[in-house]
Amino acid sequence: MPDDLPLWIQQHRWAVGQRLRALRTEKGLTQMELGTRAGIDNKTISRIENGRHPTSIDQIAKLARALDVPSYRLFHDDP
Repeated sequence: MPDDLPLWIQQHRWAVGQRLRALRTEKGLTQMELGTRAGIDNKTISRIENGRHPTSIDQIAKLARALDVPSYRLFHDDP
């Protein structure tokens, strides 16, 4: 994660990435499969999951749709 970002932003990026990874694996998808469904490069999926990518709301919406979950699930663990 970039050192020039405030810690709280780094923590939020990491948390979103962990939720994305958990939802993806729960659905039995690889990063490549999720990327194809969402129209996002699998390398970007990897960077998001590792908290190293400034994810846009557009990407969140695409990922949520590809995972068939509401967008808020990428921000909160509850169903």
